[in-house]
Amino acid sequence: MPQQPVQAMKAAAPPAPSGPAAHAENCRAIARDLDVLTRQYPQLADYRAVDWKACKIHYAYRTHRATTRGGWSSGVPHPDDDGIWFYLGIWDPADPTEASAQIHTQPVTADWWIGERRVTFLILEGKGTTRASGAIVDVLRRHGLRDHK
Repeated sequence: MPQQPVQAMKAAAPPAPSGPAAHAENCRAIARDLDVLTRQYPQLADYRAVDWKACKIHYAYRTHRATTRGGWSSGVPHPDDDGIWFYLGIWDPADPTEASAQIHTQPVTADWWIGERRVTFLILEGKGTTRASGAIVDVLRRHGLRDHK
């Protein structure tokens, strides 16, 4: 029996959060919305909003050690055919520690922002999965994701 898609909340993106409390609440709301995706994407079965710490999450499901060399993907688990790996971080570019973190300096990432925070989203998806990346980006857009211009 085919799975029915989860109905996405179609509300317009809210104004960008400002201040630490607003930023933290926005991160919690994103984490809760990602939890809803677990019903539609089996590879997100082990995702839990409570694992979201400091607006960063590393998630891996059915993965194995990378066999490639060089580039960001050589340093992260690779998904099996039915697996997924992703990193999602919403971070302060004015914080030298966060700005210089290797994962935040990858040239392949989009210039995305939520409020005054940068967004890093790296994902590897198994070739046998229904891609979840678009749904994850949709959640981020509902919470203020925008291209920096």
